Amino acid sequence: MKPGIRRIFMLSLNLAVLFLFFPNLDAEIISQKRVEPFERESCRLCHKGPSKSQIDNSRDPWCVPCHRQHGVGTDLGLQTYATQRLRTNHQLPGPRQQETIIAQETVLIPGGDFIMGEDFTKKSLGPRHVVTLPPFYIDKYHVTNGHYQDFVNDTGWRLPSHWFQGGYPRGKANHPVAFVSWSDAGAFCKWAGKRLPSEAGWEKEARGTEGRMFPWGKKFLKAHANVYLEEVRDTTPVDAYPEGISPYGLYDMSGNLFQWTLDWFQPYPGNDVPHPNFGDTLKVLRGGSFYDCSNYRCGLSFQTFNRISLLPQTRAISAGFRCAKSAGGNPTSEAEK
Repeated sequence: MKPGIRRIFMLSLNLAVLFLFFPNLDAEIISQKRVEPFERESCRLCHKGPSKSQIDNSRDPWCVPCHRQHGVGTDLGLQTYATQRLRTNHQLPGPRQQETIIAQETVLIPGGDFIMGEDFTKKSLGPRHVVTLPPFYIDKYHVTNGHYQDFVNDTGWRLPSHWFQGGYPRGKANHPVAFVSWSDAGAFCKWAGKRLPSEAGWEKEARGTEGRMFPWGKKFLKAHANVYLEEVRDTTPVDAYPEGISPYGLYDMSGNLFQWTLDWFQPYPGNDVPHPNFGDTLKVLRGGSFYDCSNYRCGLSFQTFNRISLLPQTRAISAGFRCAKSAGGNPTSEAEK
Protein backbone atom coordinates (compact mmCIF):
# COMPACT_ATOMS: atom_id res chain seq x y z
CA MET A 1 0.00 0.00 0.00
CA LYS A 2 1.40 3.39 -0.98
CA PRO A 3 2.25 5.75 1.95
CA GLY A 4 -0.38 8.31 0.94
CA ILE A 5 -3.15 5.73 0.63
CA ARG A 6 -2.07 4.07 3.86
CA ARG A 7 -2.24 7.41 5.70
CA ILE A 8 -5.77 8.09 4.44
CA PHE A 9 -6.83 4.55 5.38
CA MET A 10 -5.43 4.87 8.93
CA LEU A 11 -7.04 8.29 9.44
CA SER A 12 -10.42 6.90 8.34
CA LEU A 13 -10.00 3.91 10.66
CA ASN A 14 -9.12 6.16 13.61
CA LEU A 15 -12.16 8.36 13.04
CA ALA A 16 -14.41 5.30 12.82
CA VAL A 17 -13.06 3.99 16.13
CA LEU A 18 -13.46 7.42 17.73
CA PHE A 19 -17.13 7.53 16.80
CA LEU A 20 -17.57 3.97 18.05
CA PHE A 21 -16.10 4.64 21.48
CA PHE A 22 -17.14 8.32 21.74
CA PRO A 23 -20.60 8.52 20.16
CA ASN A 24 -21.16 12.05 21.44
CA LEU A 25 -18.19 13.47 19.57
CA ASP A 26 -19.39 15.98 17.02
CA ALA A 27 -17.72 17.36 13.93
CA GLU A 28 -16.38 20.37 15.79
CA ILE A 29 -14.49 18.21 18.28
CA ILE A 30 -13.22 15.75 15.69
CA SER A 31 -11.82 18.69 13.76
CA GLN A 32 -9.49 19.56 16.65
CA LYS A 33 -6.66 17.69 14.91
CA ARG A 34 -6.77 20.32 12.19
CA VAL A 35 -6.29 23.19 14.62
CA GLU A 36 -3.71 21.78 17.03
CA PRO A 37 -1.05 24.53 17.38
CA PHE A 38 1.78 22.33 16.16
CA GLU A 39 -0.18 21.22 13.08
CA ARG A 40 -1.17 24.53 11.53
CA GLU A 41 1.01 27.42 10.38
CA SER A 42 -1.51 30.12 11.35
CA CYS A 43 -1.58 28.73 14.91
CA ARG A 44 2.19 28.58 15.19
CA LEU A 45 2.29 32.34 14.74
CA CYS A 46 1.18 32.62 18.37
CA HIS A 47 1.78 29.20 19.89
CA LYS A 48 5.51 29.60 20.22
CA GLY A 49 7.69 32.19 21.90
CA PRO A 50 10.88 32.93 23.82
CA SER A 51 12.05 30.48 26.45
CA LYS A 52 10.09 32.04 29.29
CA SER A 53 6.93 32.82 27.31
CA GLN A 54 4.11 30.40 26.82
CA ILE A 55 2.90 32.06 23.64
CA ASP A 56 3.89 35.05 21.57
CA ASN A 57 1.72 37.71 23.25
CA SER A 58 2.63 40.49 20.85
CA ARG A 59 0.12 39.51 18.18
CA ASP A 60 -3.42 40.66 17.54
CA PRO A 61 -6.22 39.52 17.15
CA TRP A 62 -5.89 37.61 20.35
CA CYS A 63 -7.19 34.24 21.56
CA VAL A 64 -10.96 34.55 21.45
CA PRO A 65 -11.45 36.05 17.97
CA CYS A 66 -8.59 34.02 16.53
CA HIS A 67 -9.87 30.72 17.90
CA ARG A 68 -13.36 31.55 16.69
CA GLN A 69 -12.00 32.37 13.25
CA HIS A 70 -10.21 29.02 13.00
CA GLY A 71 -13.08 26.94 14.36
CA VAL A 72 -11.46 25.86 17.62
CA GLY A 73 -14.16 24.31 19.77
CA THR A 74 -14.44 24.34 23.57
CA ASP A 75 -13.25 20.74 24.08
CA LEU A 76 -9.54 21.30 23.58
CA GLY A 77 -7.36 18.23 23.03
CA LEU A 78 -10.20 15.69 23.07
CA GLN A 79 -9.17 14.07 19.81
CA THR A 80 -5.59 13.86 21.06
CA TYR A 81 -6.79 12.23 24.28
CA ALA A 82 -9.03 9.79 22.45
CA THR A 83 -6.18 8.63 20.23
CA GLN A 84 -3.94 8.19 23.27
CA ARG A 85 -6.68 6.39 25.19
CA LEU A 86 -7.15 3.88 22.41
CA ARG A 87 -3.40 3.34 22.20
CA THR A 88 -2.99 2.68 25.93
CA ASN A 89 -6.23 0.68 26.36
CA HIS A 90 -7.47 2.68 29.32
CA GLN A 91 -11.10 1.84 28.71
CA LEU A 92 -11.51 -1.41 26.86
CA PRO A 93 -14.73 -3.28 27.68
CA GLY A 94 -14.54 -5.52 30.74
CA PRO A 95 -14.97 -5.45 34.51
CA ARG A 96 -13.59 -2.42 36.33
CA GLN A 97 -11.29 -3.16 39.26
CA GLN A 98 -12.02 -1.49 42.57
CA GLU A 99 -9.60 1.35 43.31
CA THR A 100 -8.89 2.91 46.69
CA ILE A 101 -9.66 6.61 46.39
CA ILE A 102 -7.16 9.07 47.88
CA ALA A 103 -9.10 11.06 50.48
CA GLN A 104 -9.09 14.80 49.96
CA GLU A 105 -7.63 16.92 52.75
CA THR A 106 -7.73 20.65 53.35
CA VAL A 107 -4.71 22.67 54.42
CA LEU A 108 -4.84 25.95 56.35
CA ILE A 109 -2.94 28.75 54.64
CA PRO A 110 -2.06 31.39 57.25
CA GLY A 111 -2.93 35.01 56.65
CA GLY A 112 -0.35 37.65 55.89
CA ASP A 113 1.74 39.17 53.11
CA PHE A 114 3.30 37.43 50.13
CA ILE A 115 4.94 38.42 46.84
CA MET A 116 2.70 38.07 43.79
CA GLY A 117 3.70 38.43 40.14
CA GLU A 118 7.10 38.64 38.50
CA ASP A 119 9.05 41.28 36.56
CA PHE A 120 11.55 39.36 34.44
CA THR A 121 9.10 37.44 32.25
CA LYS A 122 5.93 38.12 30.24
CA LYS A 123 4.45 41.55 30.81
CA SER A 124 1.07 40.07 31.76
CA LEU A 125 2.72 38.48 34.83
CA GLY A 126 3.99 41.68 36.44
CA PRO A 127 4.74 43.78 38.27
CA ARG A 128 5.91 42.13 41.45
CA HIS A 129 3.74 43.41 44.26
CA VAL A 130 2.86 42.59 47.86
CA VAL A 131 -0.61 41.15 48.56
CA THR A 132 -2.12 40.68 52.00
CA LEU A 133 -4.59 37.82 52.47
CA PRO A 134 -6.61 36.54 55.42
CA PRO A 135 -6.23 32.85 56.35
CA PHE A 136 -8.07 30.31 54.21
CA TYR A 137 -8.20 26.59 53.46
CA ILE A 138 -7.20 24.88 50.23
CA ASP A 139 -7.38 21.29 49.00
CA LYS A 140 -4.17 19.33 49.38
CA TYR A 141 -4.68 17.59 46.04
CA HIS A 142 -6.28 18.16 42.69
CA VAL A 143 -9.89 17.00 42.55
CA THR A 144 -9.58 13.47 41.21
CA ASN A 145 -11.71 11.40 38.87
CA GLY A 146 -12.85 9.40 41.88
CA HIS A 147 -13.95 12.54 43.75
CA TYR A 148 -15.71 13.86 40.67
CA GLN A 149 -17.52 10.55 40.12
CA ASP A 150 -19.17 10.92 43.54
CA PHE A 151 -20.30 14.42 42.56
CA VAL A 152 -21.73 13.22 39.23
CA ASN A 153 -23.48 10.29 40.87
CA ASP A 154 -25.06 12.56 43.49
CA THR A 155 -26.10 15.45 41.25
CA GLY A 156 -26.43 14.05 37.73
CA TRP A 157 -23.99 16.72 36.51
CA ARG A 158 -22.59 16.57 33.00
CA LEU A 159 -19.76 14.05 32.57
CA PRO A 160 -16.27 15.21 31.60
CA SER A 161 -15.83 15.02 27.86
CA HIS A 162 -13.45 12.05 27.89
CA TRP A 163 -15.35 9.75 30.26
CA PHE A 164 -16.77 6.57 28.78
CA GLN A 165 -20.06 4.82 29.57
CA GLY A 166 -20.72 6.99 32.61
CA GLY A 167 -17.34 6.56 34.27
CA TYR A 168 -13.78 7.79 34.38
CA PRO A 169 -10.89 6.13 32.51
CA ARG A 170 -9.97 2.74 33.90
CA GLY A 171 -7.16 2.82 36.44
CA LYS A 172 -7.36 6.60 36.84
CA ALA A 173 -9.48 7.06 39.95
CA ASN A 174 -6.67 9.00 41.61
CA HIS A 175 -5.64 11.02 38.57
CA PRO A 176 -6.88 14.63 38.40
CA VAL A 177 -10.15 15.09 36.58
CA ALA A 178 -9.71 16.88 33.24
CA PHE A 179 -12.04 18.24 30.54
CA VAL A 180 -14.05 20.24 33.08
CA SER A 181 -15.11 23.83 32.50
CA TRP A 182 -14.89 26.69 34.98
CA SER A 183 -18.60 26.21 35.73
CA ASP A 184 -18.15 22.46 36.19
CA ALA A 185 -15.35 23.11 38.66
CA GLY A 186 -17.35 25.75 40.51
CA ALA A 187 -20.37 23.43 40.77
CA PHE A 188 -18.26 20.67 42.28
CA CYS A 189 -16.72 23.02 44.83
CA LYS A 190 -20.14 24.34 45.82
CA TRP A 191 -21.41 20.78 46.22
CA ALA A 192 -18.41 20.11 48.51
CA GLY A 193 -19.13 23.23 50.59
CA LYS A 194 -16.21 25.13 49.10
CA ARG A 195 -15.38 27.34 46.11
CA LEU A 196 -12.61 27.82 43.60
CA PRO A 197 -9.51 29.56 45.00
CA SER A 198 -8.83 33.14 44.06
CA GLU A 199 -5.82 33.70 41.82
CA ALA A 200 -3.97 35.43 44.65
CA GLY A 201 -4.79 32.65 47.08
CA TRP A 202 -3.58 30.06 44.59
CA GLU A 203 -0.25 31.85 44.09
CA LYS A 204 0.39 32.21 47.80
CA GLU A 205 -0.17 28.53 48.49
CA ALA A 206 2.13 27.64 45.56
CA ARG A 207 5.12 29.91 46.26
CA GLY A 208 4.81 30.76 49.96
CA THR A 209 6.16 34.00 51.38
CA GLU A 210 9.64 33.65 49.84
CA GLY A 211 8.63 34.38 46.25
CA ARG A 212 9.68 30.94 45.00
CA MET A 213 9.85 30.26 41.27
CA PHE A 214 8.74 26.65 41.79
CA PRO A 215 6.84 25.20 44.75
CA TRP A 216 9.99 23.40 45.95
CA GLY A 217 12.46 26.27 45.47
CA LYS A 218 14.34 28.48 43.03
CA LYS A 219 15.51 25.91 40.46
CA PHE A 220 13.76 23.36 38.31
CA LEU A 221 14.50 19.83 39.52
CA LYS A 222 13.78 16.59 37.71
CA ALA A 223 11.18 14.20 39.16
CA HIS A 224 9.48 16.98 41.14
CA ALA A 225 6.44 17.54 38.90
CA ASN A 226 4.54 15.98 36.03
CA VAL A 227 5.46 18.54 33.39
CA TYR A 228 6.31 18.18 29.73
CA LEU A 229 10.06 18.00 30.45
CA GLU A 230 9.43 14.68 32.22
CA GLU A 231 7.87 13.25 29.04
CA VAL A 232 5.20 11.34 30.99
CA ARG A 233 2.63 12.46 28.40
CA ASP A 234 -0.32 11.68 30.64
CA THR A 235 -1.76 12.60 34.00
CA THR A 236 -0.40 10.88 37.10
CA PRO A 237 -1.89 10.12 40.54
CA VAL A 238 -2.24 13.28 42.57
CA ASP A 239 0.19 12.08 45.26
CA ALA A 240 2.88 10.91 42.83
CA TYR A 241 5.37 13.76 43.40
CA PRO A 242 5.98 14.26 47.13
CA GLU A 243 9.36 15.89 46.38
CA GLY A 244 7.52 18.73 44.63
CA ILE A 245 5.14 19.82 47.38
CA SER A 246 4.64 23.52 48.06
CA PRO A 247 5.79 25.31 51.26
CA TYR A 248 2.40 24.44 52.76
CA GLY A 249 2.48 20.77 51.78
CA LEU A 250 0.25 20.93 48.69
CA TYR A 251 0.77 18.52 45.80
CA ASP A 252 0.91 19.34 42.08
CA MET A 253 1.09 23.10 42.35
CA SER A 254 3.32 22.70 39.32
CA GLY A 255 2.30 20.24 36.67
CA ASN A 256 -0.19 17.44 36.13
CA LEU A 257 -3.02 19.83 35.13
CA PHE A 258 -3.59 23.57 35.05
CA GLN A 259 -6.10 24.65 37.69
CA TRP A 260 -9.08 26.96 37.32
CA THR A 261 -9.30 29.97 39.65
CA LEU A 262 -12.16 32.33 40.47
CA ASP A 263 -10.75 35.35 38.71
CA TRP A 264 -11.01 36.98 35.33
CA PHE A 265 -7.77 37.63 33.46
CA GLN A 266 -7.17 41.20 34.62
CA PRO A 267 -3.95 43.26 34.90
CA TYR A 268 -2.28 43.44 38.27
CA PRO A 269 -2.18 46.80 40.08
CA GLY A 270 0.48 48.93 38.44
CA ASN A 271 0.38 47.04 35.14
CA ASP A 272 -0.50 49.59 32.46
CA VAL A 273 0.66 47.54 29.45
CA PRO A 274 -2.15 47.12 26.90
CA HIS A 275 -3.03 43.45 26.54
CA PRO A 276 -5.88 42.33 24.26
CA ASN A 277 -6.78 39.41 26.58
CA PHE A 278 -7.35 41.51 29.71
CA GLY A 279 -10.99 41.92 30.67
CA ASP A 280 -14.06 39.96 31.73
CA THR A 281 -13.90 37.34 28.98
CA LEU A 282 -11.26 34.79 30.05
CA LYS A 283 -10.74 33.05 33.39
CA VAL A 284 -7.28 32.51 34.88
CA LEU A 285 -5.70 29.06 35.24
CA ARG A 286 -2.51 28.31 37.15
CA GLY A 287 0.06 25.59 37.60
CA GLY A 288 1.16 24.14 34.26
CA SER A 289 0.45 20.64 33.00
CA PHE A 290 1.89 17.49 31.49
CA TYR A 291 0.56 18.44 28.07
CA ASP A 292 0.74 22.10 27.07
CA CYS A 293 4.28 22.86 26.00
CA SER A 294 4.98 19.34 24.85
CA ASN A 295 3.10 20.35 21.71
CA TYR A 296 3.96 23.93 20.96
CA ARG A 297 7.49 24.20 22.37
CA CYS A 298 6.56 27.33 24.26
CA GLY A 299 9.06 27.28 27.10
CA LEU A 300 8.37 26.99 30.82
CA SER A 301 4.73 27.40 31.83
CA PHE A 302 4.67 25.81 35.28
CA GLN A 303 6.35 28.46 37.43
CA THR A 304 4.37 29.57 40.47
CA PHE A 305 3.76 33.04 39.00
CA ASN A 306 2.70 31.94 35.51
CA ARG A 307 -0.90 32.59 34.49
CA ILE A 308 -2.86 31.52 31.44
CA SER A 309 -6.45 32.23 30.48
CA LEU A 310 -9.29 30.37 28.78
CA LEU A 311 -12.94 30.95 28.03
CA PRO A 312 -14.87 29.68 31.07
CA GLN A 313 -16.83 27.18 28.95
CA THR A 314 -13.60 25.52 27.76
CA ARG A 315 -13.02 21.88 28.67
CA ALA A 316 -9.38 21.01 28.03
CA ILE A 317 -7.07 18.03 28.22
CA SER A 318 -4.76 20.14 30.41
CA ALA A 319 -7.30 21.79 32.78
CA GLY A 320 -8.48 20.61 36.19
CA PHE A 321 -8.98 22.26 39.58
CA ARG A 322 -8.90 22.13 43.35
CA CYS A 323 -11.20 23.85 45.85
CA ALA A 324 -10.77 26.34 48.67
CA LYS A 325 -12.82 27.85 51.48
CA SER A 326 -12.52 30.75 53.86
CA ALA A 327 -11.15 30.12 57.33
CA GLY A 328 -14.12 31.76 59.03
CA GLY A 329 -17.68 32.77 58.28
CA ASN A 330 -19.16 31.70 54.98
CA PRO A 331 -16.95 28.89 53.58
CA THR A 332 -17.85 29.85 50.00
CA SER A 333 -17.08 33.56 50.34
CA GLU A 334 -14.35 35.16 48.27
CA ALA A 335 -12.66 36.74 51.28
CA GLU A 336 -9.06 36.16 50.22
CA LYS A 337 -9.43 37.71 46.77
